[in-house]
Amino acid sequence: MDKEIRHDTYRTFETATMHGAAHALSTPVRAVHHVVNPPSRKTIELQGQMNKWIMLALSATASFMTTLDGSIVNIGLPSIASTFHVGISGATEWIIIGYLVVIAAVLLTFGRLADMIGRKPIFLTGLIVFILGSALSGLAPSLLLLILARLFQGIGGALIFSVNVAFPNWCMTHLHLSALFG
Repeated sequence: MDKEIRHDTYRTFETATMHGAAHALSTPVRAVHHVVNPPSRKTIELQGQMNKWIMLALSATASFMTTLDGSIVNIGLPSIASTFHVGISGATEWIIIGYLVVIAAVLLTFGRLADMIGRKPIFLTGLIVFILGSALSGLAPSLLLLILARLFQGIGGALIFSVNVAFPNWCMTHLHLSALFG
């Protein structure tokens, strides 16, 4: 005699097969569930709400940093030019232009990629690439390596920007959005 146990959403049934014919027992099988200190529903809701606000703060901070990084270099351009003993015009301008061109070139592609594989991995990859690009920019010993580091940093900025527009809708409920945007 073969026994098969099928779990339903509401109860468990045992099905016994005898000589090719299946007979279902209509009596539910009693199961003993031992749960030690289950988390309360309110705790889970509060934790979910806190995570949403943390994600929004992280998103806003990343957006601020990538926007700031696109324009703050303008202030330091004369100092950068004198450090590398080059003029302000010419190759030095590519520090700014390269960053912005890379963002504009790959932003839509990364947005589509975020739709396909998810926003969270794209955002986290963007943060890592942006931070690495910032570190490489700070450690660059030559103008060429600084420009290449800024291009790499632009890829991170594009990854961040590609999901930042949809982040508030993704992590907030309708009530939170109305309070957030007025």
